[in-house]
Amino acid sequence: MKDVSLPMVDRRTTLKWLASALVTAGAARAQVPGSAGTDTGTGLSLLGTPEPASGPGYGRDPDLLNPTVPWERTMTPRQLRVAAALCDMILPEDEVSPAATALGVHEFIDEWVSAPYPDQQRDRELVFDGLEWLERSSRERFAAGFADLTDDQRAGILDRIAFADRVEAGLEDTAAFFHQYRNLALSAFYATEEGRADIGYIGNVPIIGEYPGPTPEALAHLKAALAGLGLQMPEVE
Repeated sequence: MKDVSLPMVDRRTTLKWLASALVTAGAARAQVPGSAGTDTGTGLSLLGTPEPASGPGYGRDPDLLNPTVPWERTMTPRQLRVAAALCDMILPEDEVSPAATALGVHEFIDEWVSAPYPDQQRDRELVFDGLEWLERSSRERFAAGFADLTDDQRAGILDRIAFADRVEAGLEDTAAFFHQYRNLALSAFYATEEGRADIGYIGNVPIIGEYPGPTPEALAHLKAALAGLGLQMPEVE
């Protein structure tokens, strides 16, 4: 599989992603025992040692019109390649949307695990250990790195950890890594314009002229929801 240059995403975009993903990822975060317990974890020689997380947080009220992110991304190039390949396995290109890496989702992951907050630092250990497991498994099974495998080969590795009802024995912590990584990737992807279009979201679109009011379908849905609560639809003049 050819080595494709990874796109870069500006800091304005990743700051907005951070704001939205703090809610969704935080709600879904898995509790993971047995992490490495250090900043870089253990056994990361295959993908290199990341830079230590440093820099202050962005405060309680960041300026989204003129954003700055005061910390630097810390993944090694090899970690970022594996992270990108995993993003595209979770969110591949299809007839509706581009692949995750085309939207810079891997850059968001790097931004997230480099952030100087307790939850992100816990995810940092989880993600780095998980990426290392993917790389080691790939080399042991196929004598090639995860980013250089075919999609079918990658799927064979991910099948061991990707499905909650059939996680391979002994890989529960690694399955928790995949669960959280998938949450982060989805949070970033569907925060983009392309991701919103993928699910048919039509909000934040200006209406030219007089407001036409809700559609009959929307009114029917509201009426049914109110009826389920024992309420009636108010009369509209």
